[in-house]
Amino acid sequence: MTDSRNAAAAAGRGIEQAASTPTWRERRRRVKGPVIFGAAALLVIWGGLPRLPVAWGVHFGTPYLTFFSLAMVGAACFFMLLNWGPLRQPRSAIATFASILLVYVATAGGMVAFGYWYYPQFETPKLAATQPAAGPGGKGAVEKPGKEVFLSPQFGCFACHTIEALGIRGGQRGPDLSAAGRQAEVRKRGVSAEDYLREAIVDPWACFTPLPASGLVECQAAVNPATTYPQMMPPGAKERMSAQELGDLIDFLKSLRGAGERDAGRN
Repeated sequence: MTDSRNAAAAAGRGIEQAASTPTWRERRRRVKGPVIFGAAALLVIWGGLPRLPVAWGVHFGTPYLTFFSLAMVGAACFFMLLNWGPLRQPRSAIATFASILLVYVATAGGMVAFGYWYYPQFETPKLAATQPAAGPGGKGAVEKPGKEVFLSPQFGCFACHTIEALGIRGGQRGPDLSAAGRQAEVRKRGVSAEDYLREAIVDPWACFTPLPASGLVECQAAVNPATTYPQMMPPGAKERMSAQELGDLIDFLKSLRGAGERDAGRN
């Protein structure tokens, strides 16, 4: 009698479990919403954000678009998992802890790995294998002592600036310095390239660099989100650099006469 009752109870639990487990068609219906959300988000990120008007003063580069995409895909996958249906639960405390650890390592580790691989602020820039033509002094630009100052973590110039003409992959907050020497000659009327570069390093608030898409050539007396870069250079460069280091950096920047800026190609 007892065996028959146990068998009946087990059969009842089996029927109840089978009834609570959704079919594949039901699962597809449940995850349709997150899939549509993820696809729409990717469409907005890659189709809408790059087309924002330049006058708004907002521009998202590839690293930001990629990061937004990963965030949206991750959110869509999370809600797909929630809607998927019952999942087999861990059978022990160790398995539960391992599951939590796996999720944490996969999430945090994935973000750190992406940042280390793609986002330039996470690593010291590396130079391209090709060397530029020698300048008037007989040295290529990457051979100048000022290059070491530019790449020094003590000063962090590369954290905000890229020199794509030399293959130096730096930050994207500030302008590409591939043609810094040529542009410095016309940034401020009546001021030499050397004096302008010195002022831009020592007193960066004296004049604001125009955005490539603005059509402006000379630096501007006031910041304008639609036409100039925001001023984020840290103060005190003159105090943190020796006179020799500052002079070497200026000489290095004067030698950069690459064809065009990174941002001009993107805009």
